[in-house]
Amino acid sequence: MISDGKYEANLFCNIKLLRISGYSDESAVFLISFLRRFYNLESLELGSCNFKELASFESNACEDKDTIITIPNIKNLKLDVIKNIRHFWKQDSSFDHICASLVRLEVWKCDSLINLGIDLSFFENLTTLDVWKCKEMLALITSSKARSLVCLVTMRIRECEMVREVIVSEEDDTSYEIVFSELKLLELHCLQSLTSFCSGSYTLRFPSLEQVTLSQCPRMKNFCQGELTTPKVHKVQLTEIDSRGRSVDDLNATVEQLYKEQAGYQGLKHLKFSVFPELIDIWSRNPQEMLDFTVLEFLEFCDSNKLRCIFNLSMVFSLRQLRQMEIKRCGNLEQVIKEEGSSIMVEEATIHSSKIISIFPLLQSVKVKSCPNMTSFYLGSKGLECLSLVEIKVADCSNMTTFVSTFSRDEDREAIIGDEVDNAATFFSDK
Repeated sequence: MISDGKYEANLFCNIKLLRISGYSDESAVFLISFLRRFYNLESLELGSCNFKELASFESNACEDKDTIITIPNIKNLKLDVIKNIRHFWKQDSSFDHICASLVRLEVWKCDSLINLGIDLSFFENLTTLDVWKCKEMLALITSSKARSLVCLVTMRIRECEMVREVIVSEEDDTSYEIVFSELKLLELHCLQSLTSFCSGSYTLRFPSLEQVTLSQCPRMKNFCQGELTTPKVHKVQLTEIDSRGRSVDDLNATVEQLYKEQAGYQGLKHLKFSVFPELIDIWSRNPQEMLDFTVLEFLEFCDSNKLRCIFNLSMVFSLRQLRQMEIKRCGNLEQVIKEEGSSIMVEEATIHSSKIISIFPLLQSVKVKSCPNMTSFYLGSKGLECLSLVEIKVADCSNMTTFVSTFSRDEDREAIIGDEVDNAATFFSDK
């Protein structure tokens, strides 16, 4: 417990930024009353802690009004890797007083947090809201609380895989208009479950909004159900570095068109077929018609009986950023790489004075599991070289006798077949 100890009155009076980190004890509780000695505190950061809640006082203590008044009004609050916290604080607690002057709120990697279940009526001064990698979060705020964000200038929501909508509707909410009067920048990035900014039939007004980024949100069908006003939005950026973007006359219509074009899949760095099973048919036809191979870093193929191979040899030359590949439970898969495609590209990639092709320059790990028909990773006339590969794991692949026909690898690096480390050359026809 971070408690309110006895200190000299002026010991912490000049401190403006306080960062508390490294509390791994899951029973630890952060007591807000601890802050009352930091008279001039402006920024509070909590990092890599296992706090389950931010409590006001010890459980057997009462909240004294005079004590609450002495707690500083911080301007910047950052929660970074607070994995166990599900709610910021209890309703009507003294934390409301602390956040009355809050200007910037950053919530990063809070794995158990479901939503920003806070009384945002106390956040009338908030200008920046940044939420990143909160993997259990379903929505940010309710429709009634959204109306309190009257000063919000920047909203960023990134890599929250479960978020379905930003503003969730309330059944008893009778208001039909939400105005973000000062919001200028909105970024929604890598939200694979997002279907809409707001699914309710509210009128949304963004009179100051100028910059909108909608990247890697493949399931976003529309921006909202009700009336939408964005007079200053003239384009939507599809990536963070997209300077041209997509021109906009009607933001809702643009989002609907992007969904039809499946533009949300562009720029994906992590592709899991367990998350996007709808891509199996597209992959079997022509994956490069919608996926940018040049940025893919992680590929997971699983639970598909439609593919006999994953790549032809010419396709792999685009995957220069790929770092990890996992293949699981693909019943009809025979090979990962099949020797077909552009012979010109293959010849150009062949290393001089040898018949070895260098592929996947950054690939470090290959894992294959439960693919009963798989006979090899690659079996062709050319040899393969993967300069960064350090791990190969193969399990429950009864017909797999050879990984590749010719393979160049560091002899000190290991292959694991089943549960055993393989140092024999039989798994690789040649080294």
